[in-house]
Amino acid sequence: MAATATAVETPLTADEHATLDKLLARDKGTPSARIGDEYVALICLSVPRRGDKDRQTDLVYPGETVHLTEEEARAFNRHGTRDGRQVEVVRKVTGPAGTHEPVPMVPPRAVSGRLFRPTTPPPGSDAPRPDPEGSSAVQFLAGNGNAPEGAEPARPDPSEMADHLTDAADLPPRRTRQAGR
Repeated sequence: MAATATAVETPLTADEHATLDKLLARDKGTPSARIGDEYVALICLSVPRRGDKDRQTDLVYPGETVHLTEEEARAFNRHGTRDGRQVEVVRKVTGPAGTHEPVPMVPPRAVSGRLFRPTTPPPGSDAPRPDPEGSSAVQFLAGNGNAPEGAEPARPDPSEMADHLTDAADLPPRRTRQAGR
């Protein structure tokens, strides 16, 4: 008669539980670990790994889902004069405020902040000032409009260089090479 194998469940030993806990603890530092609510990234984000002493980050592309706590989501969505962001960069996927709409295109200008011209320094300060009106001008060449750089270089006449070339003397070599060294 053929004996049939039956599956018998045996509980884990204390050492096996410790090993399993260590293996599960490795995944707690990545954003894919199921800590927090699901958010969808609207731009490329650099999400810090939780509990990582080296402070490494993971790259999350637009449209990808990431699990964030309420504090982490608030930090990504901060916007104001200091941060420069004008729109939120993560959106909640599940829960009462969740949505499953397609990810909108966020222009780079909306997350880089506004550009302001430097202000004119007050009178009497040593700060650099902008050029006054009319201080710079564009000049045009008169004539045929050819710049000197566009023509062939002028070569000196050999008769002008004759007195400089006659002063040179032939010098013998300082030492000769020995063959078979």
